[in-house]
Amino acid sequence: MEPLRVLYVNGGLMHRGGIESYMMNYYRNVDRNKVQFDFIVHGYGKGEYDNEILNMGGKIYHLPIKSKNPLKYKYEIRKLFKNTNYKIIHSHLDAMSAWVLKEAKSCRIPIRIAHSHNTQHLTTNKVKFAVNEFARKSINKYANYKCACSPDAAKWLFGTTDNVIYIKNAIDLNKFKFNESIRNEVREELVIKDEVVIGHIGRFDYQKNHEFLINVLEKVVKVNPNVKLVCVGDGTLRVEIENKIKELGIESNVKLLGIRNDVNRIINCFDIFAFPSRFEGLGIVLIEAQANGLKCIASEAVPKEANVLENIKYCPFDEELWSNEILNIDTKRNTDLHLISSKGYNIKEEAFKLQNFYLKLAKDV
Repeated sequence: MEPLRVLYVNGGLMHRGGIESYMMNYYRNVDRNKVQFDFIVHGYGKGEYDNEILNMGGKIYHLPIKSKNPLKYKYEIRKLFKNTNYKIIHSHLDAMSAWVLKEAKSCRIPIRIAHSHNTQHLTTNKVKFAVNEFARKSINKYANYKCACSPDAAKWLFGTTDNVIYIKNAIDLNKFKFNESIRNEVREELVIKDEVVIGHIGRFDYQKNHEFLINVLEKVVKVNPNVKLVCVGDGTLRVEIENKIKELGIESNVKLLGIRNDVNRIINCFDIFAFPSRFEGLGIVLIEAQANGLKCIASEAVPKEANVLENIKYCPFDEELWSNEILNIDTKRNTDLHLISSKGYNIKEEAFKLQNFYLKLAKDV
């Protein structure tokens, strides 16, 4: 018997971002004899996860960027929907899911899932913001199932928490369990000795707020020069942040590692995890950090649901306050994988639930 094929929709190519990692975590852990994932991606080129997707039996469909050619986009997406036979489409575009699901509805795809991963539009451009806001207000017309990673994310996208299905940003807990020998290996690779390491994982963009973190680091190293910041990720603001680091004269205290496929290794070299996002749906990296036993400092914009072990200190955007917290934090690791699992963040268990959710939906059509 052929598996049920579920069509996932991603905003760009399948690179190593938070939402992409979320999708891949579930894809790796469903029973692919029963449920298969296929992917719509926007743009052309090769994503970092493409080979893995194809090796697991998934399909990848490339669509043009809608804003560059709306008519071509409409033609291509309708052609895709009419030439395939999907019962379920699960869109991970936040507000922009409205346009995909509108076309899916017109092509009579019966199960149209919109998924909220955020609490704010990613763009700061006024025109794009207005377009996104119009889409957000339209989403309930086209989605007949609503999913979110947290109540805050649900309330923002759908205007309500009623009839929302919460799908946790679950991870492979054992993969992120602290390992002393790996810590030593990574520190040797990065030429880090006894320094206290502040870790951060995230795209270099407005949302993740690296500029604030760099300003905090400057204050920290004035008191304790034996502190390093290690950042994993890349993005449009990386050059700007590199210039800021040079301007402040703290190059020797910062390591920018770019995109890595071994985040579960790198995280072992951290002593503290910092997450000063301007907004977040949840923050899957905070779950990974807590699974590794790290104490975390996060902005008050991060949902409290992320604090699964009470290991997160929430702080307002005050550089002095953050620097004091970092200087005084107890870096002794503390984790409880069983407790994290009991709160719904064990990918093995959550993937089984998601798989059965899809199968039931398809059966009822």
